[in-house]
Amino acid sequence: MRKDQLYSIGQASKICNLSIQTLRFYDKLGLVNPSETDKFTGYRYYSNLDLLHVKVVQGLKSLNFTLEEIAHTLKSNKLNSMMEMMEAKHAETLQEVRRLEQITAAIEQRMEQVNYLQSLSDEFKELDVLVELKRYPDRYVAFDRGRHARGMEPSTARFSELFQKVAVNGLIPNGYIMSVYHENIMTFDNDEASDIEVCIPVERGESMAAFTRNIEGGEYITALYGGLPNGESCKRIYGKTREWMRTNGYEESGPAIELYLVDMTQMTKPEEFIVELQVPVIKRLTL
Repeated sequence: MRKDQLYSIGQASKICNLSIQTLRFYDKLGLVNPSETDKFTGYRYYSNLDLLHVKVVQGLKSLNFTLEEIAHTLKSNKLNSMMEMMEAKHAETLQEVRRLEQITAAIEQRMEQVNYLQSLSDEFKELDVLVELKRYPDRYVAFDRGRHARGMEPSTARFSELFQKVAVNGLIPNGYIMSVYHENIMTFDNDEASDIEVCIPVERGESMAAFTRNIEGGEYITALYGGLPNGESCKRIYGKTREWMRTNGYEESGPAIELYLVDMTQMTKPEEFIVELQVPVIKRLTL
């Protein structure tokens, strides 16, 4: 009977398109042991069956199995064990696919936002303030409300903490960040803490978290302007919305919202901020 052909480790490396170091590692793990090892030189020699085993390992690796999982299955040498491993990997892969789909959707949303901001920035260069009446749907948000100082630094810190909370709880952001002012903007004192709520729009899940709520939709008088908002600019812009309401027969029906049309990568560039002040309104009753 013809003896099975043997291959040196270098030949096996070329045939299997694997490095010599990888074959040695497989040998060390007990995944694929060469059929013969010269007891004087230590040279490894692989049979055709050994090369087939290498191909099996490569095939399972291409299905994203770990070497430990492969070793366990090959040692058991039972179809039931192989089936259990395949079912577990299938479920794990489906979960990873869903995670990647969520990431893909988030990237696409960010791309749309950046494209919108680019076009908006170009159009907005010639404007000071753009006042419009808009209708917004209900908005589901994660929030943090309390009395805090106004300004870029305290707001950034609060948004950062809220983003961390959103991530820890598995929520998915899906819109521009905003602040809700639960006091009259015209009476704000920059030297005192104010009742300010920071919000991050998130996708609605099967159940509501304790720090999520719904911002009721409806008609809003909006004022779009550029630059970092501060006490003076906020009062000036808010004044323009009140002027529009007086002229057009509307009145406020809830707290004002400051929406930041900015990608998170722009947070360090206040001069590129575009802000939309939104004031919920209802038509004034006339007797």
